[in-house]
Amino acid sequence: MAAVGKVLIVGGGVAGLSLATCLGRNGVECEIVEQKRDWSVLGVGFSLTGPMLRALAAVGVRERCIAAACPYNEIVINDRHGNRLATLPMQRLNGPDLPANVGIMRPILHAILAEAAKGAGARIRLGLSVSALDSGENAVAVRFTDGSAADYDLVVGADGFRSQVRALAFPAAPRPFYTGQMVWRFMLKRPPELASMHLFYGSNGKPGFVPLPDGEALLFFTQNAPDRVRLEEKTLPDILRAALAGYGGLMVMARDQLARASNVSYRYMDALMMPQPWYRGRIVLIGDAAHITSPHIASGAAIAAEDAVVLSELLCGQSSLARALEAFMARRHARCKLVVENSLQLGEWEKDPATPADRVSALMRQTWATLAEPI
Repeated sequence: MAAVGKVLIVGGGVAGLSLATCLGRNGVECEIVEQKRDWSVLGVGFSLTGPMLRALAAVGVRERCIAAACPYNEIVINDRHGNRLATLPMQRLNGPDLPANVGIMRPILHAILAEAAKGAGARIRLGLSVSALDSGENAVAVRFTDGSAADYDLVVGADGFRSQVRALAFPAAPRPFYTGQMVWRFMLKRPPELASMHLFYGSNGKPGFVPLPDGEALLFFTQNAPDRVRLEEKTLPDILRAALAGYGGLMVMARDQLARASNVSYRYMDALMMPQPWYRGRIVLIGDAAHITSPHIASGAAIAAEDAVVLSELLCGQSSLARALEAFMARRHARCKLVVENSLQLGEWEKDPATPADRVSALMRQTWATLAEPI
């Protein structure tokens, strides 16, 4: 018998949709409330790493995601002129016949996960969040932002960076902090020679490419930014183009496309690692509500999906909610902390152009090796 029968999941992102799918397939009634009315995600690409693909296999959507993505099996590290410094082969964690990593569009992954959650019976309500939570001995009394109310066996905060569940259930919790860096994103036409992820090391940050399907690629650029400054949208292509002026190789092609671009976006990067435990009574946090990481390890989505898979396994595998949540923390805290802290370390090294490239690649290899271990 499962530890819960009726679960409220606040947040309809990777963590929330994955959890609803896994629980629903095991007979647990799930309801998702999502604050966005249009339920859209940023229309750019990103990487699904081996651990992420493994988690998506547990959710039941791995093959669909791979079919809609561009596979790659190595990361090429270049200097600022485009000269290859090293090639990092990625472990084929999901078997020799499947790619190590894939590049996929965020809206496609979102659509696949949303369809899976609905197919597993999840009820999804948009334009709605929670305004009050009262965790009792046998249920959580929830009041919603539309004034309605209901009781649930468990409330899961999967509502991301600005988690309302975290604010209500953990009012003294640390807040996300600014890392001193920003990340640029630009979708461009992919040249035939771009078949793997490429990273470039310079003096003002780290640009790179992720190959995507349909002849596209993502240009990303993590750049040092001591202060948050609001930038005018019409100026973004010129600012990014100027920042990449000293880079050669494939970056020359990217700068040429930026001269005619209108789809450049940027985001200042924050981080958070919630101290243990991430639960209080019958309320628990997962994904970005509990741990926010910069993209340096490309594992934020992976550890969010893993949270969902592990939590579902434990909730459905025993009758005691308290024991399930305790076991969840034992399996998740150190792993997520590793991603957050090592990503922050890589960001700090990027701020110092004297950091040797082999030191960076060594930490990346070490982190990926740990993440390849069972969850």
